[in-house]
Amino acid sequence: MPPFTTKTLRKAIVDRVLAGQPAIPLCPHARECGGCAFQDRIYADQVAAKTTILRMLYAESGIDASALDVVASPDPFTYRTRMDYVATKGRFGLRARGKFNYIIELTTCHLIPPTAFAAAQTIWRRALALGLPDYDVRTHTGFLRYVVVRRSPDDELLLAAVTAGGGDESVMADLAATALAQPGVVGFHWLVNDSLTDVSFGKVRRHWGADRLAMRVGQFTCFIGPNTFFQNNIHLTERLINDAVAAAAPEATMRVADLYGGVGVIGLHLAQTAARVDCVESVAESVQLAHQNALMNKVSNVHPICADTLNYLREQPTGNLPVVVVDPPRTGLGLPVCQELIRIAPQRIVYVSCNPLTQVSDLQHLQSAYRIVSLRGYDMFPHTPHVEVMAVLEHYVNN
Repeated sequence: MPPFTTKTLRKAIVDRVLAGQPAIPLCPHARECGGCAFQDRIYADQVAAKTTILRMLYAESGIDASALDVVASPDPFTYRTRMDYVATKGRFGLRARGKFNYIIELTTCHLIPPTAFAAAQTIWRRALALGLPDYDVRTHTGFLRYVVVRRSPDDELLLAAVTAGGGDESVMADLAATALAQPGVVGFHWLVNDSLTDVSFGKVRRHWGADRLAMRVGQFTCFIGPNTFFQNNIHLTERLINDAVAAAAPEATMRVADLYGGVGVIGLHLAQTAARVDCVESVAESVQLAHQNALMNKVSNVHPICADTLNYLREQPTGNLPVVVVDPPRTGLGLPVCQELIRIAPQRIVYVSCNPLTQVSDLQHLQSAYRIVSLRGYDMFPHTPHVEVMAVLEHYVNN
């Protein structure tokens, strides 16, 4: 078998899932919308397909994954903590499957609760009534690009309108009033993306109501903003974090590093048993929120650090970090970070990955000094080809 690529891995998962048992889709848009690809297949078969393909992927690289399983989402619907709905050419919805420039106009969406979808759709309709034109990604004309929904485990909503440059603040205040009148909405942000890049993030121009959203995970509550990264399965996030912390198993005397630590949710959980947790994150806004989250949760042994992970590691002496937890972006750790981890020689590394392909590459580097003791998948995105994997590594000298 040739080595997996992003394209062939996705195709392998799709083909395996489609070979499973058919199911009646819950959503009328399921067969055309890019938000879900597998609603017409039984969910248990989706999880089984991902398990099979992941085992093949890791085995291809010489990694024993025979015991790997995939943890199913407790609910394969209404699971998203974030949804980005596109506004373009008089349509409000999501991109069509395999057609980036075509938008499926949604009448419903089962990835978030009905009240959350209705709130987002209401904002779009009010924007049209106020004369705010949709954005055309081809001609780069128009104003309203996205309506973004951030949703908490308690079904509170932080909404945002992502627009091109310009705009009338009084008109946006009217749109904000509409947003805040919707059930569960605690805040509304006006985000500006005046670049040609089609992304659903932007610089905060103004906000009305709450500027942050409280995300409860276990006994802790972490605040996030409209642009903040956070795990995107409301039903499975706590399980993933608890498993990562249990695998890390820090002792009371240990200094632990939580790399790519975001707003500190994993760090707060690690701090329950560790002496000190360095929560390392390069995004300044997330680091500021991590400081606030530690204070609000009355956790004094979490130390948010605004730094590039590689630069932070280069400053650490060998043996300085007995336990390291990493949750990098899709690009993975990369060779330089792996080399620094090998030099520092933590006893244990817990590696949470949203991209199995880059994780496999990193594990091949780390295996010169580490033994992989467990692999487990998490179906954070049901009905899609995406899957998250947690690897636990032990240093050879400690085995």
